Amino acid sequence: MTIRFSSPLLVLSIVVWPPLSSAQSTHYVGTEACAACHADIAARYSKTAMGRSIVRGDDPVLLDRLPVPFTVFDSDAGEYFEVSRKEASIYQSQYAVDRDGKEIFRQTWKLAFVVGSGENGFGFLLERDGYLFEAPLTYYTKSHVWSFSPGYQQRNLAFTRPVIAECVGCHSGRPQPVYGRTALYRKPPFAELAVGCENCHGPGGQHVVERRAGRALAGKTDTSIVNPAHISGWLSDNICMKCHQGGDVRVEQPGKHEQDFRPGTRLDDVVAIFKAPLSRETSSQSVLLEHYFSMTLSKCYRASAGALRCTSCHDPHTQPPPVEAGALYRARCLSCHQPASCKLPIEERRKTSPSDECASCHMPKRTVTTITHAALTEHRIVTRFDEPYPPEAFEPGQSSAPGLLHLTAGAQSDAKIPAITLFQAYSGLVHDGHSEFKTRANEMLDRLARESPGNPVVLSALARRAMGTGKPEAAEEAIRDFTGAIQAGTTAEDYLLLAGLCSKKKQNAEALAVLQKGMRANPYVREFSESLAVEYMALGQYRDAADVIHKGLDLFPDDVALRVLQKKVQSATLDGSMTP
Repeated sequence: MTIRFSSPLLVLSIVVWPPLSSAQSTHYVGTEACAACHADIAARYSKTAMGRSIVRGDDPVLLDRLPVPFTVFDSDAGEYFEVSRKEASIYQSQYAVDRDGKEIFRQTWKLAFVVGSGENGFGFLLERDGYLFEAPLTYYTKSHVWSFSPGYQQRNLAFTRPVIAECVGCHSGRPQPVYGRTALYRKPPFAELAVGCENCHGPGGQHVVERRAGRALAGKTDTSIVNPAHISGWLSDNICMKCHQGGDVRVEQPGKHEQDFRPGTRLDDVVAIFKAPLSRETSSQSVLLEHYFSMTLSKCYRASAGALRCTSCHDPHTQPPPVEAGALYRARCLSCHQPASCKLPIEERRKTSPSDECASCHMPKRTVTTITHAALTEHRIVTRFDEPYPPEAFEPGQSSAPGLLHLTAGAQSDAKIPAITLFQAYSGLVHDGHSEFKTRANEMLDRLARESPGNPVVLSALARRAMGTGKPEAAEEAIRDFTGAIQAGTTAEDYLLLAGLCSKKKQNAEALAVLQKGMRANPYVREFSESLAVEYMALGQYRDAADVIHKGLDLFPDDVALRVLQKKVQSATLDGSMTP
């Protein structure tokens, strides 16, 4: 069939074929099945960063690379975080001591999985009753230091930071989340650990059946599997964009999950990626997960008439060692450019390391502001360091997402975007500080209140907006909408907000019921234990409050709020002023 496709900056027409493995009905077989026939490729790929993206916590090769024991002190919380090794396993602990050096609490967790290839570092996951959580300490390989995991500098959640499928899906082969339950996974949590063949080529079930049966090809191309080299540059780049393009906001399309994406199809059918236009004052952008967008802003990309794609420079099956990378990527550049094109004197070019290497000047390494001890390559290929951004970076142009760069739109920049998707994009940007989209978010919410009044996302947003007005009558509206949201399936925060509204109206029994339901759905959210204890105390049910606190401290021994409540309960019951 013939389709029109584009980058955000370029529109072309191309003929593509429909690979069977992009269909949802075909089944996965795993990398080992692929390796049976493609042993050489599989062996090379297993040594790449993607091929080593996640391993088990007791992996002996990895453990030998980690310097343990090591202790990190959190001066804000006054707590210690420790990494240690016992036999063939690695552990992380958290503890605090009083003025006399006596431990107030300690919790220690065996680490189930190690995330990352070691290019920048190794992160760690632990498993609690089927739930996956991030461990607080990461080992940063470039600086050879243990420090807090990304994001922990802003909020240290210790061992209760949930691992969501949208995140771990790019660091692993095939996670198996229980949808509708944050951080809960089926057993095993990963059908395949590291990023595997089928992440880029699609499910291989049909391909394996046909090749084992010796079935003849219908044409020159094997359509039972996706070969990114045989599809359009746009669709090929969509495979890479799934994990290497973050944007300012990513929204799953209605009824879809990130795991529904199949190579060879449009990513936008599953996940829409949006970006706020850059400001004229922008000097440089974070390079974290901005590889595709950065590439499209390059003169090289725009001048290539669609020929330049991610795989023009990167062979996903092979990763050159650092000592060879400079020469390899220089050769990629010289496949289009001539050595004489560079105006810098050869004496200056030879001062780079490696010598006369293009990327040092034209694709420099930049510090990742959101991750300490890390740097990534800038994919906007510049002719000089101070090269300005092209106009397309500041102007979204014609789009059904007014005011936004719709990075996954392709040629269908005027295609209709579901209203709920557009609302989530605007509201997500507002949440992240882009107040310029607040009016559009409110307009979309008003529309959805008429068109999709039972949608839990809509109900939750309506309730939050009502709360924000501060009007007394708005509390009833918020209670009504939050109640509808949690009945339809919603977030832990909605349960907590609804319970808080009920409590303010002295409806403590109703607040208790909401919190108990929320805790059953979210057993590792500490705020439920804290709020339940407060509600029981408000009703004078101190025995119940003490029980909730005791169980809460078993789960969250570092919870300062629960310890304060524990002292209040003990004081109230010991002095006899209140009867338990």
